[in-house]
Amino acid sequence: MGSQEEPPKRKEFQRRTQDDIDSFLSKKEFSRTTASGTSAQASSTTSSPEPPPPPPPDTEERGPLTDEEHEAQIKAARASRAESEAYQDVAVLRKKAHAFSHKAAKFYHKHKANEAKAQKCSQRAVAYREKAEERKAKAKEMEEKGKGYESELAGAASGQTELSPEALRTKVAQFDRKVAKQNELVRRNESKAAAQTAKAAKFKTRAAKYLEQSKLFESEATRFSKRADNLERAGI
Repeated sequence: MGSQEEPPKRKEFQRRTQDDIDSFLSKKEFSRTTASGTSAQASSTTSSPEPPPPPPPDTEERGPLTDEEHEAQIKAARASRAESEAYQDVAVLRKKAHAFSHKAAKFYHKHKANEAKAQKCSQRAVAYREKAEERKAKAKEMEEKGKGYESELAGAASGQTELSPEALRTKVAQFDRKVAKQNELVRRNESKAAAQTAKAAKFKTRAAKYLEQSKLFESEATRFSKRADNLERAGI
């Protein structure tokens, strides 16, 4: 009796056991699919790049320009070109003014140098003339003394002098030599004075020429500077 009831119970037990296993496996499979879906969703959320920026709106193609717009563009281009050319012209004018001013200063320096040389030569000429005048005075004085001895020599024949005629002739000859020497020094100093005067005239001529050139270059520099100032005041 007991052996006949045993197989159905075993079958029932096996059936329940199989159902529990199937239920367990289905639950495990469901948890796996849920976890994988969640992780895939998270990874897709974290690894997904930022969406690209929206493309700029399409610009509408403009039609042909009107005559007024075309004329305005031409005027703007001309004004810009004129302004750049004016800036360039001002720079060129300033450069030319500087160059002419530099040349004017150079020639003025030469003028002053030659003027100083002429002044020195004039002073030397005056000094040589003064020396010549002094030598002339000494020569005149010695000539007077020689004439005195000559008058004494004329009265030596009558015994009116203490010196002998030979001594008087020696004195007269000595003073004649001294007078000739002083006259030679006078001529030499006068020649030196004339040479210094000629040099002074030459340096004065050069100084005048350099001064004229300096004034010409200075006037050119002033002219270019005024042109540059006028361009700048014109609205640059």
